[in-house]
Amino acid sequence: MESTIEDLTNYETLEKSVANELNDKNRFVAMKERRDTGVLSADIIASISHGKYLTFWRGVSIMKDPLDLTIIQQLLWELKPRTVIEFGAYKGGSALWTADMLKMFGCKSRVISIDIDLSLLDAVARESPDVEFIEGDLCDVEKMFSRRFSKGKFVQLETNNLPHPWYLSEDSHVNMTRVLEYFDTFMEPGDYLCIEDTNPFSPALSGQGLIKELGYTEFGPAKLNELKTFVMGRSDRYQVDQRYTDLFG
Repeated sequence: MESTIEDLTNYETLEKSVANELNDKNRFVAMKERRDTGVLSADIIASISHGKYLTFWRGVSIMKDPLDLTIIQQLLWELKPRTVIEFGAYKGGSALWTADMLKMFGCKSRVISIDIDLSLLDAVARESPDVEFIEGDLCDVEKMFSRRFSKGKFVQLETNNLPHPWYLSEDSHVNMTRVLEYFDTFMEPGDYLCIEDTNPFSPALSGQGLIKELGYTEFGPAKLNELKTFVMGRSDRYQVDQRYTDLFG
């Protein structure tokens, strides 16, 4: 008798099976249709964070776990953004990694990273010709960009247009709603928002999971709720891409 069970030891068959499973699920859905659940517990995230704070790119701290790195590079390959704006630079590892990925992909992209204090930048990131670091306070986003940003152009940066599609990465945890409201004016269909640390089980403080003495306090739902309020108020403009948010559960 011929078996009806697919041979999932065959990688090609396995890949098609998983792809079919993803295709059966709506890729883009309204935020209100999402449930605040996930398969990763606080204990698992704490364990992942242990390595997250020891992850480097070209010797520069990147502060991203392996799940994020896999998801984001696949999204960047698909989107091929012409402009990347990162809120929160720290040592510059994340912006450096993003610029390197896009360069390797053959994308002509402009990568801009913004932070209130650029003194922490690693020399490797600071000297990269592929990232533009801007020092500014996002707590006063209108004032900060009034001299630099007008009708889709960074005035200070030789008034070059910022071509779409855009990939905006929010990891500063500062004035998030107002920052998103400001950039919403310039967003176009096909642009992406990536908001870090919206999982309530994420560590509240950097180093938790790595330094046992810090214990582990969950981040909580405040940022997620803030994001939900922003997106649900603009349900005609923003949807959740479940292909990437649910890739690892």
